[in-house]
Amino acid sequence: MNEYMDELRDFWDDFAEDYEQIQQESSFPVAEDLAAFLISEKIFPCQTFLDLAGGTGRYLPSFQQQVEHYILVDISEKMLHYAQNKAADNVLFINQSQATFLAQANTRFDVVFSAMNPALKTSRDLTAFQRISRNWCLLFRTIQEEDTLFSPYEAANPDLLLNQQYKNFLQAEKIPYKIKQFSYKKSEKITREFFQAYFENDFSAAELAKMTEKTFGDAQQENNESRLTFELIYFQVSKAYNESGL
Repeated sequence: MNEYMDELRDFWDDFAEDYEQIQQESSFPVAEDLAAFLISEKIFPCQTFLDLAGGTGRYLPSFQQQVEHYILVDISEKMLHYAQNKAADNVLFINQSQATFLAQANTRFDVVFSAMNPALKTSRDLTAFQRISRNWCLLFRTIQEEDTLFSPYEAANPDLLLNQQYKNFLQAEKIPYKIKQFSYKKSEKITREFFQAYFENDFSAAELAKMTEKTFGDAQQENNESRLTFELIYFQVSKAYNESGL
């Protein structure tokens, strides 16, 4: 297990720079829109907030002013390095794996949040996630990511189905929840050359030639329409659960 965790930590450390660049290049104001929604739902402001597997702190700039004590946990030290550059004085960083943190946590938080968390998959994970909240639990993921030029030739991403797994768990446990979706569209020009370079390692030359002809015809570039949808699942820990002290 220790060897696996070391490999996982190394993977995210190696990916940290590219991950942060991807976040910086995103043109969608999802963090700002999510913060505004949480304010409208009176989930924000709050006293204690946990950002589990918070990575490079995508939501820090939009969230931290609404929180008195913000705790961000991530397995990658390099991810946390980028997050620290965005943090105010009310933010505490914990360099720890999710499993270790959840097993050792003896504090409960007003709001527990996790976005795009690749390690939050099983019913056991979700039970532990719920256990450390005294009020709100927030699960945030992409549920749709498609475009007109590339998606027809790419395999579906199984992580897009994780929110449905969360809902299945909550329904089985008879935990009432709400959802809120945030959808964004973008249009950009893509050249034949870029399209071919993108897929050159995935298809044979003959296959790629047919794909390019079908997609572009005689044109040197085409408009690529992309759509991205995020979904927030949010629910409150029951009063009975709180009073039990579990």
